[in-house]
Amino acid sequence: MNGFVDYLNSTNNVGGNSAGSLAESQVKSTYFDMVKVDRLLGTYITKSVKSKDYQAYVLTGHAGDGKTSVLVQVLKELELIHQGEGLLQEQEYNHFYYVKDMSEIAEINQMGILQKALEAPQHGKTSMLISNTGPLLNTFIRLAEYSRKLNKMPFDEKDRISLQSKLLTQLDTNSDEIIEVEGYKFALVNIARVDNVNFSTEILSKIINPKLWIDCQGCDHAECCPIKNNVDRLLAQKERVLSFINSYYRYLYENDSRMTIRQMVSQISYAITGNLTCKRIKQSFLKEPFFNYNFANLFFGYVGLDESRDSTQIKGISQIKMLALDRVALDVDYSLFVNNDYHYFAPEVGALLVELHKKHRKHYQVEESNSEQGIGTKLRKAVRRFYLVYSTDQREGEIFNQIFGKYYTLYEQVITAKQSKQVLRNVQSLMFKAMYIKNTGFLPDNANELPLTLRREDSVFQNVMLVLGTVSKNDLLIIQKPIRNRFEDFDTKQELLVRIKDADFALTLPMLTYFERLVQGAISSNSNPALTHGIAKLDTLILDKFGDELPESEDDCELRVLINTTNGQEIRSFAFDGNKLSILS
Repeated sequence: MNGFVDYLNSTNNVGGNSAGSLAESQVKSTYFDMVKVDRLLGTYITKSVKSKDYQAYVLTGHAGDGKTSVLVQVLKELELIHQGEGLLQEQEYNHFYYVKDMSEIAEINQMGILQKALEAPQHGKTSMLISNTGPLLNTFIRLAEYSRKLNKMPFDEKDRISLQSKLLTQLDTNSDEIIEVEGYKFALVNIARVDNVNFSTEILSKIINPKLWIDCQGCDHAECCPIKNNVDRLLAQKERVLSFINSYYRYLYENDSRMTIRQMVSQISYAITGNLTCKRIKQSFLKEPFFNYNFANLFFGYVGLDESRDSTQIKGISQIKMLALDRVALDVDYSLFVNNDYHYFAPEVGALLVELHKKHRKHYQVEESNSEQGIGTKLRKAVRRFYLVYSTDQREGEIFNQIFGKYYTLYEQVITAKQSKQVLRNVQSLMFKAMYIKNTGFLPDNANELPLTLRREDSVFQNVMLVLGTVSKNDLLIIQKPIRNRFEDFDTKQELLVRIKDADFALTLPMLTYFERLVQGAISSNSNPALTHGIAKLDTLILDKFGDELPESEDDCELRVLINTTNGQEIRSFAFDGNKLSILS
């Protein structure tokens, strides 16, 4: 028996026991220290205590983002908590004071708790207060009202709105700068805004550490255990598996479907164990265990060829099913499904797929209906899952671009390392072409001026559109800017920006995908609200910086009009003088 298997099963919400997903329970587990991933924020807080640079830290964010885990990390690094000890609601030490969750404290006591945490640096202590966002904002307002009342100063609705705006702006930008409220200086950290994608690969690397699986080596059922088989396969193809998982969570993060740490651990742990236990494996006969309970199937929410309904409780699995990555046609499909060529797989994986092919060979030759219940469809999806997770194909970038978008790999490179000017010019060219099509309905050909048109917001373009201004292609400068934030776990991250005069605007992966689809001739794009909002903001910013100035008087009325002709676009200028219309050019 390996107790670590039970621990992993307790970290997802598929079975009846998900206690291990809570940090309060994890801290008592003997396995917690072996798999925990330290956060830069926790390290920074620890250093502030040890260096006697006492500060107040206020943490908020979504459930499962790892707020309590950061507290546990600090306590362990300061040697204030030992193996098996739990956390109190609040605790004060010589140089450190913490509040595990202010939201769980009676509302009448919350203001006093917040005030104590903010005043801790004045008493030679670093403090760390954790709270849900709603109660935190309300308590700050009550504290401000109380402070103003003591000082016989007014606190009206305008002051309330100003304070809320200040705190919400900080939570949105998640800057690491110290802010001040009513004389209290503190760091306000929104864990939900921290890029946690790299956590997924770090935690998986720790979970498959051979030291945690020593008990499995001498097990009588090792040769038929799907869990041990998954761990062995992950160790053998660690680099490829980590790359796929990181790319999947990165895609979700950039498309406003960010996974919390708890949600990532839940999906990864389920994909390794399938919620099987050592006892069940020993006592039950599992049909085709190495295929049915393979990591490649379980990560997508499948047991063999069929979907596991219970697994959709895990958000990462429900998301990957909605994306339907295993239904995306790949360039390698002909090789896999017509030639039955499995040379892209390691021998052990290839052998599983060969057996699968032999068992269902007739279904590879017969093209069925598009029904999801068709055995042929299920087989092809299964092979694609194995290909995405385990393939030894060296064209990894091309593969990920096929499922995550043509510019996914480029975007990943741009946000992780400094790129050449040529790479940035390629992004500039893509953006210019897409915006030109968006504004005029035509490719720019050799044009270097982008017309800013007044147009209908649909796929139908008028033959004549009012021109509100023009912007040169060279005025849309694509740059990279390093993110310097002491609390970010991603210490080498870069932002991809378009500089429009004196303003910088962030370009996201959905935007690059949207630009690429426009250039490729897509009539419409499945836009998420964040993308639609982002494009609208970009349009507004460009128009604000390069739009034509309004006429000084009613007599000074000149219009520029874009006319779509069979030979391309022409911009004509017209002037009105009384009842007369003059063509200027």
